[in-house]
Amino acid sequence: MIPQIAHHPRHLSQQFGSPGFATPPFEPLPTPRRADRLAPLPFRGSRNLTNSTPLAPPQRAYPVENYGALRHSLVRGSAAGQGLGGQYDDPSEHMLRRKTPNGTLAAGYDGTPVQWSSKAPALKHVVLPMSVTATGQNGRYSTSAEDDPRNQRRSGGTSWHQLQQVTQMGGYNAPDGGMRMNGDPVNWPQLPPISDPSQNVWDHIRTHPAATYYPNNDNQIPTVLQPAYLPSPGPTASNGGGFYGPYWPDGKFVPYRPAAIREQGHHHSSNTYDFPRGLETHVKTSVEQLPPLRQSPFNGQVPPRPGHAPLSSSDTVPRYLEDRYLNLSHSHSNFPNTTIYASFFDASRTPTAQSTIRSGNPRFKEKTLSWAHSIYVDLLAFLHQSKKENRQSRQSHGFRTYSKNGIYPKPPRQPASYIGSPQWGGFDADESGGTNPRSRVGSSTVISDRTTGSDNLAGWQGAHGQLEPRHHGRSSNQEIPHYVSQFQAAQTHASSPLNKAKEALDMLTSLCDQSGWCWIDGMLLGGCLAYGLEEYQKALDWYSKIVALDPKHVEAISNLAATLLCLNRREEAEHHWLQSVKLRPSYFEAVEHLIGLLCGDHRGNEAVNIIEFVERSLRLPRSDDSQDYFSETSSNADRESCASSETVALDYEADGDRIFRSPRSRESEDYSAQAGFGSSGFSVPASENGRILALVHAKGNMLYALADVDGASKAFEDAVLISTGRSFHGIKDLIRRIIDVLSLDGINPLRSDFRSQSTRSTPLLLPPDKALQTANLVFAKNGDLPGLRHVPEGIAKRAAISTTSNSLLSLAKIFQDAMSNSSSRQRISRMPTGVGDILALYYLSLSLQPSPSTANNVGILLAGIQQAPGHRHHVHSESSAQPAIPGVVPGSGVALALAYYNYGLNLDSRHAHIYTNLGSLLKDIGQLAAAITMYEKAVSCDSSFDIALANLANAVKDQGRTSDAIEYYRRAVASSPDFAEAVCGLANALNSVCDWAGRGGVILDGSKQDRWHVDETGMITDARSNGIGGGWMKRVVDIVAKQLKDGATWGRGTLQSPVLHNFLHQLEVADSGGLWSPEKRTNIQVTLAGWAGQRWEGARIVRIIERAVKRAMHRWYHDKHVKRRDLPSSLYPRPLLPSSLTVPSAPTVLPFHTFTCPLSAKDIRMISQRNALRISCSTLRAPWMQGTVFSPPPPPAPHLNIGYVSSDFNNHPLAHLMQSVFGLHDPSRAKAFCYATTASDNSVHRQQIEREAPVFRDASSWSADRLVQQIVEDGIHILVNLNGYTRGARNEIFAARPAPIQMSFMGFAGTLGAEWCDYILADETAIPPDTLRPWRRNLDLEDQLLDQQSHEEEDWIYSENVIFCRDTFFCCDHAQSEPRENQLSWDDEQSRRWKMRKELFPSLSDDAIILGNFNQLYKIEPTTFRTWLRILDKVPKAILWLLRFPDLGESNLKRTAQEWAGESVASRIWFTDVAPKHQHISRARVCDLFLDTPECNAHTTAADVLWSSTPLLTLPRYKYKMCSRMAASILKGALPKSEEGRQAAAELIAKDDDEYEEFAIRLANEFSYKTNPSGRGEGVGRLGELRKILFNSRWTCALFDTKRWVSDLEAAYGEAWRRWVANEGGDIYL
Repeated sequence: MIPQIAHHPRHLSQQFGSPGFATPPFEPLPTPRRADRLAPLPFRGSRNLTNSTPLAPPQRAYPVENYGALRHSLVRGSAAGQGLGGQYDDPSEHMLRRKTPNGTLAAGYDGTPVQWSSKAPALKHVVLPMSVTATGQNGRYSTSAEDDPRNQRRSGGTSWHQLQQVTQMGGYNAPDGGMRMNGDPVNWPQLPPISDPSQNVWDHIRTHPAATYYPNNDNQIPTVLQPAYLPSPGPTASNGGGFYGPYWPDGKFVPYRPAAIREQGHHHSSNTYDFPRGLETHVKTSVEQLPPLRQSPFNGQVPPRPGHAPLSSSDTVPRYLEDRYLNLSHSHSNFPNTTIYASFFDASRTPTAQSTIRSGNPRFKEKTLSWAHSIYVDLLAFLHQSKKENRQSRQSHGFRTYSKNGIYPKPPRQPASYIGSPQWGGFDADESGGTNPRSRVGSSTVISDRTTGSDNLAGWQGAHGQLEPRHHGRSSNQEIPHYVSQFQAAQTHASSPLNKAKEALDMLTSLCDQSGWCWIDGMLLGGCLAYGLEEYQKALDWYSKIVALDPKHVEAISNLAATLLCLNRREEAEHHWLQSVKLRPSYFEAVEHLIGLLCGDHRGNEAVNIIEFVERSLRLPRSDDSQDYFSETSSNADRESCASSETVALDYEADGDRIFRSPRSRESEDYSAQAGFGSSGFSVPASENGRILALVHAKGNMLYALADVDGASKAFEDAVLISTGRSFHGIKDLIRRIIDVLSLDGINPLRSDFRSQSTRSTPLLLPPDKALQTANLVFAKNGDLPGLRHVPEGIAKRAAISTTSNSLLSLAKIFQDAMSNSSSRQRISRMPTGVGDILALYYLSLSLQPSPSTANNVGILLAGIQQAPGHRHHVHSESSAQPAIPGVVPGSGVALALAYYNYGLNLDSRHAHIYTNLGSLLKDIGQLAAAITMYEKAVSCDSSFDIALANLANAVKDQGRTSDAIEYYRRAVASSPDFAEAVCGLANALNSVCDWAGRGGVILDGSKQDRWHVDETGMITDARSNGIGGGWMKRVVDIVAKQLKDGATWGRGTLQSPVLHNFLHQLEVADSGGLWSPEKRTNIQVTLAGWAGQRWEGARIVRIIERAVKRAMHRWYHDKHVKRRDLPSSLYPRPLLPSSLTVPSAPTVLPFHTFTCPLSAKDIRMISQRNALRISCSTLRAPWMQGTVFSPPPPPAPHLNIGYVSSDFNNHPLAHLMQSVFGLHDPSRAKAFCYATTASDNSVHRQQIEREAPVFRDASSWSADRLVQQIVEDGIHILVNLNGYTRGARNEIFAARPAPIQMSFMGFAGTLGAEWCDYILADETAIPPDTLRPWRRNLDLEDQLLDQQSHEEEDWIYSENVIFCRDTFFCCDHAQSEPRENQLSWDDEQSRRWKMRKELFPSLSDDAIILGNFNQLYKIEPTTFRTWLRILDKVPKAILWLLRFPDLGESNLKRTAQEWAGESVASRIWFTDVAPKHQHISRARVCDLFLDTPECNAHTTAADVLWSSTPLLTLPRYKYKMCSRMAASILKGALPKSEEGRQAAAELIAKDDDEYEEFAIRLANEFSYKTNPSGRGEGVGRLGELRKILFNSRWTCALFDTKRWVSDLEAAYGEAWRRWVANEGGDIYL
């Protein structure tokens, strides 16, 4: 029998979620999800969860294809409250993430269930649902796939039921090749086409140069996500008709088909299990080996299901889910055509029992049994058709279809006397031609599954258990032919199948009664007829009589269980199925349904126990292994001990202890004589290998759901080994075989020079067409799996192959997840050694069953393989050829990832996950337009796919389409309200255009910060009246807090012995080159051991590795250049990351976004630290980073070599500020080496830097390793990071540590939180000393140990040492751009200013005061805008001049002003367009007072404004935010060093928001314009005086004295170098 998915799909809250189990119940949604799909990503519910598991459950065979109307019906109204919460609260907990130039991508499996996916996976991953509708208090509940409009669009002319057959078969070899699934042609049994011009993605990719692909770049923009690994398929219980099995039912397990004919040789006369060939001593199972099941809590009643109508007597037509002939795989299971027994009866009449003599006539009994059997077959077909019509009728009236019994007796085998008739030959014909007896009136629909080369064995294989013959040459709506009895032909239309069944039941009743109720075969078939007629009490009676006659009649006991279940006697049903399993563990019908029943009650552990009992009972000894096999492969070696935890034993066993003894084998058959017997490792015929395989695979899925990842991996491994005929010793043996055969010259593998501690060898990089040959190369006979060679051809074989492919996929996915999650890795005892091993499993899975989902997973994995320097050139095959793409090396991981995505899309042209992943990769390699196209295609496949929507939003935002981005973000959030990346992306986008409705706010520093909040209506509220905060800003802050808290556990448990011992040795060698003193070794060992298992363990390991690298380079310099000892480089090794440490995730809020996000000092610091940690881990894992540290430069001779790395040596604010710096260095002190990581824009700024820098290198197309190597070759002493965490940063260069000293300044106004940044340049205004980390030495390993002690402290920010400049640290080059001799006089300056004012604002009155701000609008937040409105209100003659930066912000700010302050104030906010740089600086003089943004100050703009002599009012709102203090530093640098300058600073630098408002109002109200005789307005008041002070000091102040700044910088360089050589630490004060 093939157990199938439950008829009614369940919300996840109803599956595997009861308290006491590993997977907690899912919480109701606080608000409904989007209207058209189940939530694709997890979120946290409101209740506290218990026993939560860190792993998502396996991907259950949830019969939903997440599209359109189908999803809509699942979550409409309050039905959404049914599910999706629980531990799946944060997708980052399930995601692999990797660094890209454009943000953070999830590049791995996300672990979330398939129903959260936006797109149904490949055929082998999909279970298409039966039509089910429901009405109830929770609204309509429907899973009718026929309602899905997408299904109506499928081409090929195939019926929906054919598509369901396709799904169940794992592919349907349509005769015309026109079968389509999800819209594209797939000929599954054959290798799919490698490419299809109509689906070729290369057409969308630009082949001219684009931004170079740098796999390790940093976070720069809102997070970009990839959908992660598509999930592995759900559990498979047996091998056919559906690949998922019975293990996720809704409590009433379906389908069950009671056996109507007892299988030969299964009568038991003893309680010993007679294994053939003397094996019984190895496989006897004692009573203790099967733990008792806990008592069911339902007291015999089926628990009501939310949204499901109660059983009704009006539901008279029963459900029939599925018939499975393929399991009747024994040699006597073939069904004869009914014509073979036509001769036994007169075709004109029904046999009757007219005398007691006939009851004793064996021949008459056989004839009657055969006749009744054919009637039963006819009944099943009738029931299916009636059910279908009834369902359609009820659906049309909006009702839910339901039948009391959802499980039916299977059409039994014919009586033994008819088996083997010569007329059976040729019954089955090839599907593409030949005969089909079901198309002839008068022929039975029963078929054989033993013939080869036929798909007809699926004749009754309907849609998820629906009894439905295949239609050959007929339309899909043609009536299904019923069997016409040869002896009732004349009465065919006179009696319905129900009446015929009643007549047959009456006949059997008469015969059984006459035989004294001892005719067991008749009673068994009669029970099935009664069951089919829903006369359950009668069926119960008949089966009970059989059991009374033969207490060990397994079929009758199992049928009895099914009948009891229909009578809602659940516990008794469980008892009888358990009894059947104990009597005969090989009776898979009972095994599978018992498991289904247990899982329906959320008793996954007990279901696993049952499977393991069956395994132990049937397992054969392994001659090559002296160990107990069970202890090695089961989920827990001592799983028997689980029994002690089950408090309620099975106390209703009739036979006491005897029932637990292993039953004996069949008496009449010696299976061990059959070919392949035991090849699975179990005492089952080889033809049954598919079923034991399916059970083991299902066990793996259940263990995964129960968070036993190690047990799940072993189960999947065991499933794979079953399919291989146990010809391999383990999965590693199979992996070695795969790699060996693929490494032969004939396959032309592509090897990168990938090297890492975790890889045994370089991974095989194969294009899709080569990967598809894997099975043929690994296994003989055209890739035929040895363990499945005897499984019947057709559905059974294909299902077993599909299960094997799925097991490989699941195993690879678990390994991949473990490689990215150190905590998972530690729970898996048999991890592969690297990426290459995982790829090998994927290649084999793909070759067994070509699948777009597997292609997607391979693409994701390959995209993460970095390109090594010595990579071999790819030898293209014709089918995998692709055009050359700039920045992509042919044959590299990225190139092949593109090929696999293209291949997957040719398998399924509507695969939203692949489109999204492809889009993310294209974005990485600079193909933004092509990436947007792919994201749009993903959204067109699924309009509510949250990840695709978020990615699309990020991409169009990069194009400047903010309005479009906001719309896509909103759709993503509507789709998944707790999708962190979408929520944060939307918040950033809304903030950038000042759309604050619903912003809310947070309570920070006692409401001193983020004081004013905005409610849903857009009105402002006082945070002090709230007390808790709210709105989307609080959601963002809460997301950050949770991500940081979760991130603290990264790497926990790494420092276990022997890892600790090896790690300690590496540190010792790097630090000292030999042995530490005993005291030092003991101290460090104790400290490291104390880290083990604690928070921040992973972060501490990475930081101490980086500190050891610094020590090794310092030691090398001293040995070579001070001690003059030229020693081998091997004495300076780089410590390696422990293999279990993988690249950690980073918070969704990026460091740059902390500038405008109201966060605490600790949160800001930790965000930077987490990003630095990601970069460090990714870089340390790079293949070119293995070996020794980079050699230090020689001593300065005479100058220091200073390297400047930047992506902004173009028309960018940084170049505007520093363009003269590189040529102003004193050649005797410093020589500048500029490394431009972006191509030239030919601007004057780029040209000047290229011209004046002593060395300028265009590294825009260089890989990270090449750039690092060039820096080393250039002998750079000090390397300067001019990007920090901004767009285009190449921070992996710094993480590689190519220079002894590394600094950061000018690019990023904050801490980098990185061990690879030694110094930042600042002054005491920008960085108050009390914001520094307490321990400042930063030299030795011991310093690092001390540093870690302050990790949890709240108020410090900067771990780097600081070079405190004597004046402002800010550099500005305006004085070099405008020669002093061209300076105007004060009078001329005022005349020019007035003229420009009139040109800009011709309608402005002469006495108006112009207040202005020229920052991007994202720097404005509600508290500041409220202050500005209050200033305008108190200064009636003032206007506020803002920029359309961006345009969308103008309407939002004007609307907000009108709502908050009224039209009189709102009308005085004037906007102009953004001007070119020179014009922007020039017209800044028109402004009377620049009102700075306190949350994030003006930086470059502040320097521009002060150069124009306009006074600037600022507020350093946060002590710990450098970005909110820079304007004060810049202003101080622009004022003269005199009392006059100090007084001006006191009037322009406020201490709080109230003082800021007060200063502005006073300065504006005291200022006025007086018109002189020439008509020019002259300003009178303090503002005029301040303007003149700034004007007069332009050429003498520190801010604009670039030569002074460079000289101070050179002094800082010299002091830093001196300290490094002398091994001195601490901050530097110039």
